[in-house]
Amino acid sequence: METKESSQNKPKAINWQITLKVLIIGMITIALLVPKFMILDLIGQRQHTAEESSREVMQSWSADQTVRGPVLTIPWFEQTTDSNGKEINNEKEFYLLPENLKIDGLIFPEKRKRSLYETVVYESEMTIAGHFDVSDLNALKIHPENILWEKAKILVAVHDLRGINNRVEFTWNDSVYSFSPGMENQRVGSNGISLQIPQLSQQDFPAHFQFTLNLKGSESLNFAPLGETTEVTLHSDWKDPGFIGSFLPAEHTINNEGFTASWKVLDFNRNFPQQWKNEEYRVTDSDFGVRLVTVADHYQKSSRAAKYGILVILFVFLSFFLNEIITKQKVHPFQYILVGFAVLVFYLLLLSISEQLGFNMAYLISAISVLIMILLYSRTFLKTWLHAFIQTLILTFSFGFIYVLMQLETYALLAGSIGLFVVLALTMFVTRKINWYGE
Repeated sequence: METKESSQNKPKAINWQITLKVLIIGMITIALLVPKFMILDLIGQRQHTAEESSREVMQSWSADQTVRGPVLTIPWFEQTTDSNGKEINNEKEFYLLPENLKIDGLIFPEKRKRSLYETVVYESEMTIAGHFDVSDLNALKIHPENILWEKAKILVAVHDLRGINNRVEFTWNDSVYSFSPGMENQRVGSNGISLQIPQLSQQDFPAHFQFTLNLKGSESLNFAPLGETTEVTLHSDWKDPGFIGSFLPAEHTINNEGFTASWKVLDFNRNFPQQWKNEEYRVTDSDFGVRLVTVADHYQKSSRAAKYGILVILFVFLSFFLNEIITKQKVHPFQYILVGFAVLVFYLLLLSISEQLGFNMAYLISAISVLIMILLYSRTFLKTWLHAFIQTLILTFSFGFIYVLMQLETYALLAGSIGLFVVLALTMFVTRKINWYGE
């Protein structure tokens, strides 16, 4: 027979049981952070391995490319007198950039696989044209008779010379010359091609030039704004370009057929003039171009998904806990642990399957597998199939919510904040009539 004292102590016992259960669930959640961080570390290791594989492919193919040129370098000599009164000719160089520079390029991307890992490489075809003028040569304060026109050279810097696919013919006015590998002067870049223009004189200016450069590379293609007006237009069937460097395109179009981007850069937009002498300036700090981006590859997506793992576990634990309170059907802490581990296994499945089938298919397969497993397991300790379906439906919502957040990218924080607000509001609504003290 229940005494008055025992009936008074019963609500207190129920209160302590609920408090203890909340503490246990909290400790289980914190403990599950350890395997979650282990999974994140594993994703990082796999991504590092993929990057190493990508670098090996690039090393065999060709690295990212930067084209700077053409630059006209013309030697001149300065007469000085030594201590004995003897005249000495000190040979120096001055640099002349094109009055206008126009580059039209086509990029043909290709995915190369090594083992499980993909790397983006490309071949390109560029037509580079413009003209040089020496009408403002007096600004350099060089005596015309001291200029060694016959030693003038054209320099074109190319970051990785292994990427050049053909002989490069240079049209100068009505004459055609062939570039030679190597570039002695490294003010334009560390690697490149050059040619000496024979019998050049000041009367040859303004001089028009044109050449075609077939170049292969990896990941990105960049240019330097060397013209008084530099215009670059690039076309490709790559659907995810990233515009990089000192200047963004003036116009660009991106659709399912690829992208077209056009840059227009003036000499006022950079920190070097059209002509200078000696080693006053460098042209290596104003590059711009395009990167062939692999948008949020499956390692990045898996890492982002795993970071939400603790949030999914909290949703699931909250739903099981509320089910306990409402239906009076107790769930053992060990069962919480197994359900938590099932959620974490989802991220391992996601990582491993995405390496084979891609992220979206891996997400679907992993989610369905874990949902079925939790549905069948929860039925063993919940009263009815309906309760098991409700718990599984909540987990389904969690997986779907995280997937939608990852697709939104720009609005992920906003959508996530609103989603959490709605979940909290629903929880408050569902639990508004629960007597937590059992009185």
